[in-house]
Amino acid sequence: MSADAVEIIAHRGFSARAPENTLAAFELGWQHQTDACELDVYLTADGKTAVIHDKDTKRTSGVKLDVAKSKQAELTALDSGSWKGKEWAKEKIPTLEQALATLPKGKKRFFIEVKCGAEIVPELKRILEPMKDRAGQLAIIAFNRAAAAESKKAMPWVKVYRLAAGKTKDKKPTNLTQLIADTKADKLDGLDLGSTDFPWDEAMVKQIRDAGFSLYVWTVNKPADAQRFAKLGVDGITTDDPVMLREALAKP
Repeated sequence: MSADAVEIIAHRGFSARAPENTLAAFELGWQHQTDACELDVYLTADGKTAVIHDKDTKRTSGVKLDVAKSKQAELTALDSGSWKGKEWAKEKIPTLEQALATLPKGKKRFFIEVKCGAEIVPELKRILEPMKDRAGQLAIIAFNRAAAAESKKAMPWVKVYRLAAGKTKDKKPTNLTQLIADTKADKLDGLDLGSTDFPWDEAMVKQIRDAGFSLYVWTVNKPADAQRFAKLGVDGITTDDPVMLREALAKP
């Protein structure tokens, strides 16, 4: 099994070691040769961006601000690193521009997860348009169907993948056939699916491949699971620990 055959994606940066969704986490990912970093982005109250996973800042800063109702400057002023350790005290909530500025030239990629709705698309396009010549280094992912579809319409030159968990919010199994149909109708490039609850097997992978889609899986933190997904032939695996994953995939 070759680690080079599977894209290794650092979940919120190298989040096993550094505070998630910070410049330190992304830089650490690049330093440890991850193929890509994933980040989460919201639209702020003043129409700008904040790279953070949660709807509010309480868990990662200790101060509770509603991201969508706060201005970018209010959010980026917060300490977003100390919760992980005193050595990270200078880490802030980045803007999308700041995060993207860490991306090395070449084949590395950023997976940009839209955490809100389609309202972010105009600002996303404004930020990404100057990087059009690096289109191969960018991807957009979203659970929100409208956010994914509108991103593809606005930026057809960017790869867009639909995110989905194996179960819906009301705990019912996700209808994969319908998800594939919706993703095809929206002219997206593939699926990025949760590692649990889906019936991951060769038949499932074939069904997705037959639709002409790329296939990614999140979030995988056990070596045996990484090896299993690689053998199924996924294009990429998202993990909190890209070093562990690369070592797991390098084993015969």
